[in-house]
Amino acid sequence: MRYPIVAAGLVLPLLPAAAPAAPSPAGLYEIHQMEMAGGLVLKANGHFRYALSYGAADEEAEGDWTSDGKTIRLTTKPAPTPPDFELVRDDPAPKGELSLALEPPGFGWEGSIDALVTIAGSDKKFRARTEGEGRIEIPAGVTVTAVEPVVPVYGGTGAPIALSPTRGHRLLLRFKPNDIGKAAFNREPLAIDGNDLLLERYEAVIRFLRVRP
Repeated sequence: MRYPIVAAGLVLPLLPAAAPAAPSPAGLYEIHQMEMAGGLVLKANGHFRYALSYGAADEEAEGDWTSDGKTIRLTTKPAPTPPDFELVRDDPAPKGELSLALEPPGFGWEGSIDALVTIAGSDKKFRARTEGEGRIEIPAGVTVTAVEPVVPVYGGTGAPIALSPTRGHRLLLRFKPNDIGKAAFNREPLAIDGNDLLLERYEAVIRFLRVRP
């Protein structure tokens, strides 16, 4: 039971003790998961550095971080320029035909190109992959109005390329890597779980274990 303090005839209520300040999440964190490597540094001055190697993806970032006690938020600064595709040539083809090719060196390796294809008369898109000679199979009776090449491994797409519904298209593209491999965080959330931080990325939950303050 807490008693008031009596001083000079006055009864003074006891004020509740101030709650201890939550420890700062600033410090060094590392990843110790199967097929993953990397870490995160949260500096006391509000700056962060991050790196991740997961499968074919290798990325890094730095910028500013904030915390509300439950969630850490990362914002990359300066904001990176995402990879993109430049249309080099659009040669005519039979109506209903669509093919994509990359100007050398392409992605730096041989392989198919994934793309999002927009269906005429709606906002619906379907994902397709180039086959022999770079052709994309268009379902019978479907007219497409745009195609968005997909960046391999890291995801994301280039700007939509408009397609004429009156003819087919043989597209030659140039891949522009720009700042590929730099994570474009914009208030990216990491949940605080005890001394650890949890980041959802590449369809996985990445746990950063605190190594030291």
